[in-house]
Amino acid sequence: MKKLSFIYILFCASIIANAQLQHENFNASSMPDGWSATQTDGGHSWEFGYSGNLKGSGIQNPASFQSGGVVFKDYASGDFNHNIVTLSSPAIDLKTKYIVEASIELTYNLRTFANDGNFKVNVWDGDIWQNVLTVSEDTNSKNSGESTTSTIDVTDYINSEFKVQFIYDDENSLTWGVGIDDYKLTGVVGSGVDGFESIGFQYYPNPVVDGELTLVSSQEISNITVYNTLGQKIMSNRPTILETKLNMQNFASGTYIVQVTIGDKIGNIKIIKD
Repeated sequence: MKKLSFIYILFCASIIANAQLQHENFNASSMPDGWSATQTDGGHSWEFGYSGNLKGSGIQNPASFQSGGVVFKDYASGDFNHNIVTLSSPAIDLKTKYIVEASIELTYNLRTFANDGNFKVNVWDGDIWQNVLTVSEDTNSKNSGESTTSTIDVTDYINSEFKVQFIYDDENSLTWGVGIDDYKLTGVVGSGVDGFESIGFQYYPNPVVDGELTLVSSQEISNITVYNTLGQKIMSNRPTILETKLNMQNFASGTYIVQVTIGDKIGNIKIIKD
């Protein structure tokens, strides 16, 4: 009977996504699967897997993407042509993954010439592109050997066809160009349990990497019970607070079902412990 009950719990549990939703390091020499790019009238486009020095970033200590990145070399695409190129990610359905908070982490390097040339990041909100970052001056000083990493909150744009678009515009001048070393889309997973979203229930991270699972709600969490894959109860507590941290440090790596009670609502979520 216990096994049958657990099978039912497992069936009802939400199938949730990792906190890291998309990741691309552009190390390979070809365009990643699902991505798309435009090119200039002269046929120039993005170069993938570029590991050389970034021109315009200095002579003594130039910036570089040692393991590879994607670059657009404006200086190689013709003198004083108005070059505008885009690079777009695959679409991802953040709604069915129950993502309630999302952010982009991006490492990039823009090299302008006389302040000409800009780099933009847009995201698709389901209807139109929304600009979330515009950079119009050099990334870091010359000879610093450094690139810039920005974290961008895109929670307001969560939808079922979310995607990101990188745009380089040389502003009708001759500039150096832009490079992108790493792109990550991460998110906080909501419950996916009917009735839990309306009370602001969230839990993160998943997978649990450092041994601690955080559960948050706008109403008191009255009970938490953890089951292993055999249907055995291995932990139970009654926090009666809005936010609690579940210590899973001593749990073996694997999958667990966490049953949460909030008011008269009971939900089951699937957690992976790394």
